[in-house]
Amino acid sequence: MAPSRLARLARRRVLGLVAGAAAVATSGANGATDGGERGRKAGRAPPIPRDDPAFNVLVLGKLQGDLSGATTWIYNPGKLYALRPGQGLPAAEFGQALCNVEGVTRRISRLLPDGSVEERSRNWMFYCDPDSGEYLRTLRNPLTGEMLEVPPYRGSPSGSRLTTSGLVADFGPGFENTAVGRPPRLEFRTAGDTTWVGRHSASRVRGADGGWRNEMSIDAWVCRTRDLADPRLTHIPSTYSWTSFAEWLPWLRMGGLQGNLVWRIEPSVLRSRDELPTRFLARMQQVLPGKIDEAMGWEG
Repeated sequence: MAPSRLARLARRRVLGLVAGAAAVATSGANGATDGGERGRKAGRAPPIPRDDPAFNVLVLGKLQGDLSGATTWIYNPGKLYALRPGQGLPAAEFGQALCNVEGVTRRISRLLPDGSVEERSRNWMFYCDPDSGEYLRTLRNPLTGEMLEVPPYRGSPSGSRLTTSGLVADFGPGFENTAVGRPPRLEFRTAGDTTWVGRHSASRVRGADGGWRNEMSIDAWVCRTRDLADPRLTHIPSTYSWTSFAEWLPWLRMGGLQGNLVWRIEPSVLRSRDELPTRFLARMQQVLPGKIDEAMGWEG
């Protein structure tokens, strides 16, 4: 969809939502609107129609990608922690860092005529030494003491469509996610021209070993309040973090040891692959030559 058409569609939808919300927010018992007028003259952002699924679809699409159809490159550095259950465990045994991670998500997003957001993405990630940052070939598991072979990379393609009725995606038989079949709902907290946007979801998927794996993820964005309802924007700049509580990875060979993994990723949305760290691009070319530039397309 051309940016001009996108802007017109977004303007009609968002301005309608904002006008309705503003009418409710500024009307008092006597019908006076002086407060709304003062707010507009002062340059304040309009009220957020937070309970409208169509607005949430639009905001989520703009936070995660660029609805003009432009490719974005999300650089994903972070850390992987082990969390042990139990009362009275020494602090060093209850939670500890396992390794660093470094990855990228290549994403194409577009706004469809019905107001839903379609995306295609590819994800690649490497495991790194928590001290030196070097890419790992082996890792000594601090919980078991076992020396482990580290997978050379972790990656997967994905395609989905976010609608006012919920997420539409095919991640294989038996896949469950709390975002599927439910209108999208974001959490907003605003202080002046800064708004914190959050969401959480839980999923269950069958792993490569045939067993079920559960995970709960928390997305958190910080952005300018005025950007949320700006119909001219196809992407909302933000500071973003992703936290996930998941089950042990099979390659960690935890056996019957109880506990969970905690993923903490702090991504940056980039406009060009050339903005990615040089060492990461070199690693991609070494392990997955040509993969980062493969066409994703909209078919299928």
